Amino acid sequence: MDQAALAKRIGEVLKEVPGVGSAFLGGSHGRDEADAYSDVDVYVVVADADEVSDVLTRIAQSLERIAPILFSKTLPNARTINCITDDWLRFDLTVVNGFELAFLTGGKVKPLFDELGLSVPLSKAKPSPAQPTPETLLDIVNEFIRVLGLSVMVKGRNDLVVAQTGTNLLRDMLIRVFVMGNGGQTRRGVLALRKDLTESQQATLVALPAGTTWSSVHERTRMIAGEFFPVARAIADRVGATWPERFEQVTRAHLANNRLPI
Repeated sequence: MDQAALAKRIGEVLKEVPGVGSAFLGGSHGRDEADAYSDVDVYVVVADADEVSDVLTRIAQSLERIAPILFSKTLPNARTINCITDDWLRFDLTVVNGFELAFLTGGKVKPLFDELGLSVPLSKAKPSPAQPTPETLLDIVNEFIRVLGLSVMVKGRNDLVVAQTGTNLLRDMLIRVFVMGNGGQTRRGVLALRKDLTESQQATLVALPAGTTWSSVHERTRMIAGEFFPVARAIADRVGATWPERFEQVTRAHLANNRLPI
């Protein structure tokens, strides 16, 4: 079974599940960006908005009709079932109502079947560019500064493993502001991150030192911070976020006083 056959079979099974009115391919398949490594994302639209939970349960009970299932779980959002087949094909089934479908996808979907007649209004939907809120950005900025400040404690305890973990957290926050700063594109999954970053950003991330010694951990931290703050500040100016000046300056002084300037 390949991705196309899997998608077709998903549609056939879902059409027979009570309470399901329509099903659409989303994700990379919905955007015509799928490759040989893509999963099959399907939005399952309930006929009755009050039946989301019941329909999710019925779908979970029907998975083996789609294909032999190697692994499956319901994600914490209680709307999505994540599945892997015996052929190691991946698919996600997310149960939504019609309004949520338009909001989540901006019309970037393809119908597997559409008994609710949602295709026409969806075709007129225009996805709005992703715009971070000040709160979302500041959550990242404040956490970045906090983790930077903890570098002093970690170095004092001579715990290189924890230091490596810390720089990975900082790198992940850098990636998040890179993606925010790029703006306008549809956010993709973490397994397709390359498409959300510029070539220059990718090169910057790949060039970071491995962090296997204290000197390389410090250089890795310094390089990440050097990229993070200008990008995050530019986004803050754009979205009207009040920058935590004192938190940053006191933390920089704290690092410098302990011979860890960034």
